[in-house]
Amino acid sequence: MSTLFHHVSPANQPASSMQVATDSPAATPVPRRLLLWLTVGVAGTALFAIVYLIEGATRPGYNAWQQTISSLSFGPTGWIQQANFILCGVSVIWLAFVWRQILKGGVCARWYPILHSIEGLGLIALGIFKEDPFHTVSMIVCIVAMCASLVVIARRFWGDPRWRGWTTFSVACGLWPNLVMPLFGVALNPHSALSGYTGLIERLATSPDIVWGVVVLIPLWAGRNLMRSNA
Repeated sequence: MSTLFHHVSPANQPASSMQVATDSPAATPVPRRLLLWLTVGVAGTALFAIVYLIEGATRPGYNAWQQTISSLSFGPTGWIQQANFILCGVSVIWLAFVWRQILKGGVCARWYPILHSIEGLGLIALGIFKEDPFHTVSMIVCIVAMCASLVVIARRFWGDPRWRGWTTFSVACGLWPNLVMPLFGVALNPHSALSGYTGLIERLATSPDIVWGVVVLIPLWAGRNLMRSNA
């Protein structure tokens, strides 16, 4: 009878409960070592925003509302923003390496780090090339890779009951630049009504990846399971 009960009772459980029970042993919290590495990388991307905000506020004759981030790469102190692009790119590539360890053995373990690395290379290129067409191409590569990587990581979250709510957030962050960048293109026209907000629109369009990285640290540091137990 006990054997029969053992085989029959799971069938009476709700499907969602069975799924969670089945998945629970397959995931573990991210080790503190990787969390520290992840935090260092995220701090590097957040520093990027802090530096260009300070530079924009203190650079004589520069208007952060109207001028692009890349405009800070010109002039006697332009090297600061160039180095800022490169440092951010290195941080993003570092994050790709860390996420490869975290996602190892699961969905998106290959493509998310690859796309994140491409984004990082695009940022480094932005720091090296100040003039078009290389600068514009680098920016396009960077934006496309950023958007694609956020949509890809959403696929990982969708497959994990503990993270399914993060799917919408990740997709929203990935789609946001696609909605805002066309406005940026319009704002680049000096005769456009948006031309006075070119810098603001660009900053809004390129910030979702940084915001996503900072926010996702909260549940990870709280011990939310994500890594496969056999990773």
